[in-house]
Formats: sequence, structure tokens, C-alpha cells
Amino acid sequence: MKTNLSKWGNSAAIRIPKTILEELNIDSNNFEKISFSMDIEGDKLILKKKQEKTKFELLAEQSNGEKLNPKVDIDWGNPTGKEEW
Repeated sequence: MKTNLSKWGNSAAIRIPKTILEELNIDSNNFEKISFSMDIEGDKLILKKKQEKTKFELLAEQSNGEKLNPKVDIDWGNPTGKEEW
């Protein structure tokens, strides 16, 4: 797919087609929290969509609420004082 480089103030701009945005799961109506990192490899410009959420947030979403490290219940015996179980 081809795109053109355009002047944007003192910078340059590249339009990203809607089909590419859809492949990246980017809502074309909401660009507030979308950012990219740019790298150069030889004569290539590499754009990488930055992770919006922390690794912890992503893991929490994947867990669906279950315990990732379930512990075995320990029987401590009968209460000896005024504990309430």
C-alpha cells in the first residue's frame, strides 16, 4: 500500500489508511491515547503502536478474576480464644 508524505507546519505527515487502522484495532474516531514509537532501520521508517496498558493491567484482564497462584487452605484447628472464623 502506498501513501504520500505531506507538509504539516514545520513537520511532515503521513496518512494512515482506515484499513491499516482497523488491522491495528485503532478506533478512527478516538485518537486521544494512541501513540507510536518510530525507529529507522536502513532506509525504512518503522512505526510501532505503543502499549496503552501496563503489563499488570494486561495480565489482570487475561486472568478473568481467577487466582493465578491458588493457595491450599490451611486448617489451623479450632479457635482457642475469642477469634471468630
